[in-house]
Amino acid sequence: MKNHHVTKQRGFTLIELMVTIAIGAILLGIALFSTTQMTNKEKANNFAMEFKRQVKFARAKAMTTGDPVVMCAMTNPGSDGSCATDWTTGTIIMFSDINNNGTFENSDDILLRSVSSLVSNSKLKSSGGSKLTFDQRGQIGTAATVSFIYCPTDDNKYNIQLEVMPTGTIRNRGKTTSTCDS
Repeated sequence: MKNHHVTKQRGFTLIELMVTIAIGAILLGIALFSTTQMTNKEKANNFAMEFKRQVKFARAKAMTTGDPVVMCAMTNPGSDGSCATDWTTGTIIMFSDINNNGTFENSDDILLRSVSSLVSNSKLKSSGGSKLTFDQRGQIGTAATVSFIYCPTDDNKYNIQLEVMPTGTIRNRGKTTSTCDS
């Protein structure tokens, strides 16, 4: 009787390898798409949380010191000048407006905070002008609610609306279909 040794093949066939690579590519594509969406959603939620925190700080500071506190965007924070005409421009600052003229002057006013500018490609639009001014009671100087729309991307998919009430309190209205376009 002859003794035949049967050798087993080890490894993958070409077809098995191609199917495995195709499945991996599909899973990677799904993961990258989901990660991008999650990042934009988190960017919007993080901004909303930080903006609320800054508004609460400005309001509390006005109530504690009795001086008007202005919150706005400035191109050159810390240097004399007026607030920018739009909230997307420059850096958001808060200052005690000691001389109550709505303009920051190093010699008279006190810079309380400057918050780094918005994340690239994002926008912030306000329905109530270019600044918020809190008085000694913590109220803003308007009778109407000031609405802010934050747009983390140009596709307007994860836009969030924030509202500052005449009493100076702020609330997050959540996802909105409103856009930052004029």
